[in-house]
Amino acid sequence: MKRLALIAASSLVIGLFACATQSIPDTQIGLAKGSAFDTLTPKAYALDGSGAGGTAEAAYLKPPLAPHAVDGYVPITLDKNMCQTCHDKPGAAKKAGDPTATPPSHYTKGADGKQRLAGSRYNCELCHAPAANVPDLVKNTGPKPKR
Repeated sequence: MKRLALIAASSLVIGLFACATQSIPDTQIGLAKGSAFDTLTPKAYALDGSGAGGTAEAAYLKPPLAPHAVDGYVPITLDKNMCQTCHDKPGAAKKAGDPTATPPSHYTKGADGKQRLAGSRYNCELCHAPAANVPDLVKNTGPKPKR
């Protein structure tokens, strides 16, 4: 019995020593392709709208991006919302080339009985950022949202 315990302990020590002398390359440490010490730097994006563009595709459970510059539409207030000049079509069917209509979930019935933007949904920029024409640092491989 002592002999079996001694052999097991010796095997464990030899195995640990063998593993300790092996190194793991830094390209095998992280999830990214390449070295764990590489610094990924995104392409610069200017807030003046010069970098705006791209697709308005929504990411997993995130609101879609605005595929155009929005610097001419700010500041957005409850009384002045320039986004609504094109997007205020609740329940409208979208045709090719039409701007996306503001979804019904963003509206509420006012005291006069008319549909109006909900008080918590009038500031579009809180959720919808302008799309930048820059490549993704990490590709989104999650499921597409259901619409």
